[in-house]
Amino acid sequence: MRSTLSELRQSLSRNKSMTISLVVTMTVSLLLVALGLLIQSQADRTEKYFGSKLQLQVNLCTKNSPSSNCLGGVATDDQKKAVQQALRENPEVKSFDVRTPNDNYERARALLGQSDSGRKQLETLSPDSFPESYFVTLKDADKYDGVVSQVAGMDGVGNVNSLKKLLSPLFDFLTNMKVGAWAVALLLIVAAILQVSNTIRMTAYARRREIGIMRLVGASSWHIQLPFVLESLIAALLSAALAAGGLAAFMYFVVYRYLRHTLGQLTTWVGWHEALVVMGGTTLLALALALVPTLVMTRKYLDV
Repeated sequence: MRSTLSELRQSLSRNKSMTISLVVTMTVSLLLVALGLLIQSQADRTEKYFGSKLQLQVNLCTKNSPSSNCLGGVATDDQKKAVQQALRENPEVKSFDVRTPNDNYERARALLGQSDSGRKQLETLSPDSFPESYFVTLKDADKYDGVVSQVAGMDGVGNVNSLKKLLSPLFDFLTNMKVGAWAVALLLIVAAILQVSNTIRMTAYARRREIGIMRLVGASSWHIQLPFVLESLIAALLSAALAAGGLAAFMYFVVYRYLRHTLGQLTTWVGWHEALVVMGGTTLLALALALVPTLVMTRKYLDV
């Protein structure tokens, strides 16, 4: 083991510039992959909070609703049953979920609680400030006029919102960001694999004499491969740590210090637990990027 570590130290010293370039390439690749995964988490979170493009949001009357359907105040049980019956019988409706005023209040707490101004606004609200809502899933996102025209004029209905119309710009922005990050990350991952392969080839050439002596004295294949594997592992773990640091900086400065305060009422933003899951995933990816090319290339160039 001591001889292996000595060879590893000498190899890292000889290939210092190549190792640094490998670490930089892998770090940028992993950081872009991490941002792509984080944007995917943000899109999932936004869809979970607001609903998908296939949904309509039907809000019933509260005591303060300005709609002409709400002259009697809070929607009565008979009015709720009539709206539910209309939704069940409409052929454009696939299904619908009921959210109580308490459900909507808790969701508002998650949204407004992200910023100081939102928390102050939340102090003036209570569950009674929110309506009971029906999140209606359509069979076709483009065919919502029939449902809207049927439900919007019913007594007890405060308003009807098309989430496709409201959220399309946001979902399109997130989709474009995600596709862009994945495309660049894919190119850099290919570059990282080629960099690992090239590093192994150059290292094997530089150490051809030592490797020949090891073969002559009967060293095992694994003993010959081990310094190369350890070198790749060190580069992978260092890259993963740097990418995790970059992601942590993005979360702190962009998400928590900027987005949550300036756009905190647009959607609920990703948190540290999602970032930690992404960091774990990119670490596993870094190990795979390092180990698979190393094992393949050492078998090719070392003939072990």
